[in-house]
Amino acid sequence: MLSNYLKIAWRNLVRNKLYSALTLLGLVSGMVGAILLGLYAYDELTFDGYHARAADIYRLNLHVKWGDNDLNLGVVSAPMGPALQQEYPEVSHVLRVKPGHEILFRIGEKALYVKNVIYADSTLFSFFDYSFLDGNPRLSLLKPNSVVLTQTLAMSLFGKTEGLLGKIVNVKDEHPLTVVGVIRDTPTNHHLKFGAILPYSNTPLNGIQPDKWDNFGSATYLMLHPNGDSQKLARKMPAFYKKYIARAIGDETGKGVTFDIALQPLTRMHLFSSHLMGEENVGNMAYVYTFSAIGLFILLIAIVNYINLATARSAGRAREIGIRKAVGSLRLQLVGQFLSESILLSLLALVVSLLLLNGLLPLFNYVTDKTLTIDFWSIRTLGLLLGFSLVVGLVGGLYPAFVLSRFNPTAVLKGTFSTSGKGVFLRKSLVVLQFTISIVMIVGTVVVYRQLQYMRHTQLGFNQEQVMVLSLKAPTAQRSANVLKDRLLQNSIIKGATLTDGSIGGELNDKSTFDFYASGKEQPVSTEYFSVDRDFLNVLQIKLKEGRNFSADLASDSTGAVLVNEAMLKRLGWKSFKDGLVEFDSKRIPITGVIHDFHLRSLRNQIEPLVLVTHADRGDKLFVRVAAQQIPDALAYVSTVYKQVNPNQPFEYTFLDQTFAQQYRSDERQGNLFLAFSGLAIFIACLGLFGLATFTAEQRTKEVGVRKVLGASVTSLVTLLSKDFLKLVFIAIVLAIPIAWYIMSRWLGEFAYKINIEWWMFVVAALLAIGIALLTVSFQSIKAALMNPVNSLRSE
Repeated sequence: MLSNYLKIAWRNLVRNKLYSALTLLGLVSGMVGAILLGLYAYDELTFDGYHARAADIYRLNLHVKWGDNDLNLGVVSAPMGPALQQEYPEVSHVLRVKPGHEILFRIGEKALYVKNVIYADSTLFSFFDYSFLDGNPRLSLLKPNSVVLTQTLAMSLFGKTEGLLGKIVNVKDEHPLTVVGVIRDTPTNHHLKFGAILPYSNTPLNGIQPDKWDNFGSATYLMLHPNGDSQKLARKMPAFYKKYIARAIGDETGKGVTFDIALQPLTRMHLFSSHLMGEENVGNMAYVYTFSAIGLFILLIAIVNYINLATARSAGRAREIGIRKAVGSLRLQLVGQFLSESILLSLLALVVSLLLLNGLLPLFNYVTDKTLTIDFWSIRTLGLLLGFSLVVGLVGGLYPAFVLSRFNPTAVLKGTFSTSGKGVFLRKSLVVLQFTISIVMIVGTVVVYRQLQYMRHTQLGFNQEQVMVLSLKAPTAQRSANVLKDRLLQNSIIKGATLTDGSIGGELNDKSTFDFYASGKEQPVSTEYFSVDRDFLNVLQIKLKEGRNFSADLASDSTGAVLVNEAMLKRLGWKSFKDGLVEFDSKRIPITGVIHDFHLRSLRNQIEPLVLVTHADRGDKLFVRVAAQQIPDALAYVSTVYKQVNPNQPFEYTFLDQTFAQQYRSDERQGNLFLAFSGLAIFIACLGLFGLATFTAEQRTKEVGVRKVLGASVTSLVTLLSKDFLKLVFIAIVLAIPIAWYIMSRWLGEFAYKINIEWWMFVVAALLAIGIALLTVSFQSIKAALMNPVNSLRSE
């Protein structure tokens, strides 16, 4: 029976080549889109889930509020973890990790900067499942002067990954460390990214203050016993705060500060941490929802195509069904026949989809910055794909199967059969659904593109063009920074240089609480701060609003001076910087001046209060402005001078505009995905519309012939055949506009600075949808209108 079903199904697919091609192409497009976006969502949702104890691991997060200060942090103070383990028996192990920045590693004459170095307790390897190529996880990081290398770093330094235990690596040219382990590079779906691991106990190198309760800089993880209750532990945190922390931060009364300690599950860190300071570039659950919905919508549009085309062909298959029923076929057998056709088509679509996926996956990984793979030979994978194909085939085939198998054989064989009004209404409804989804995605693409353009071209409050940033991570390079600066300025191709320890467009700067005083009132403000020299404003072309810049001619500036931004004045509620004083280096001093607000990071972030302090000899970055149109010559000159001043240091640089562009890379990837899959959804919808237009034109062939004989023009006939479809598109536009406005308003809400959703965006989407639909339908309409009426009326 089954073989007979499949044989007849195959003959029907081969006989109706246009119908089969349209349906197959639609299903393949839908399956490819759904599988790719499904892989993306699965990878995001399973971040850190592969660790054996993932379900028992939690990170401590803080929400701290006092006065006008409101901070959300993913870091706590160093003593909190050990105190929690001692205080509460449900805590099995504690891990502290301090994120680091670039550090200079040297082996003999070979030196390189290693990014994302972390400092961690020896319990790191009990919490997370890293694969050791060499070394013992239990012994690693126990000694302060040890280091664990990643596979990539080991190859870069030594050219091999084995036989390295006991080797000496010099860090910052002043700290010899012993290699105690080499691990494989961590998977991309692990939240910790690092090139090397140094001991948390090496305080001279990492600057950690292990006994300071008010110094928040360490990510702290708790591993609970298997029967530990995280919710019960969370309810004990207010008491822990009062016992250990309140006095340390000056909150003896417990009334002036809100200090909430939360336990965040490890598996939720990637998607639910964007609100935490310094973690704006993690994953976003909203994107997972969005792309999962897009994948389902694309698949839904493909299935709708199949249903539409199958029911549109009902009149053509009515005689076949009538004869089958007349010779004794049961309805259930007919249902089985039509479901066989649907499932066969779905399986064919799956085979073609897998062939396409093999070629498209590298491109998709490039766009999404992931390393997704499909193990086609895995039993589990094959089972999931076959199950997916069967579900698609059943969902797409059930309705047509029951509709077609219900035909009355008497009416069919007498020639009095006609398609029902319900079937026509369903097909129209499905077309409206397809185009509603497509128009929503068109509007979304326009809004995303405009927001990305806005972020790229908005003035940041300083000039980021033609500014090189030189890394000075080694102490020897920092000590010779002013010599390097003076040497560079001897050439007219260099328009300015400034030394700073601040980060612009990159990681979070140091944060501290500054006490401001006005009219006898103290106002503590927690703010980012960094030190600059007197050339900082001029080199970055930051405008001074009030007061003056730092000056080398004033002795008071060399011992202590402060600039603040407009946001700081607004936070303080002062009309002028002259209204008060600021405490700096244990002295209350006047504020030197006020600078205009500028963006330290992307437009996702609100401009916050900022303090700039002067320190002539402190800095690990040299910002160099070079002459426009002479960047290659300037780069060669800077490289030469750098190597003369720092002959044993690697020369590394970035351009400031590229650093800012990097912050938008994630948004650009999401925008590109949205654009690509919006186009795919529209393409699938057009396939269905083209198929419906084809069958409609076939059904109305005699009507068109009669109208031509009576004198109807080609234009009027094209209008007649197209207007019904255009009406459906207009209905879809009306439905799509409020849906698109709501969805994109929610998306834009994630940005502190954003565009407005304007009326013309909906007009563009509507005109594009109408144009696409008209272009799709008109091809068949014109073909039908130009047909010779003699051929269509010959049988009458």
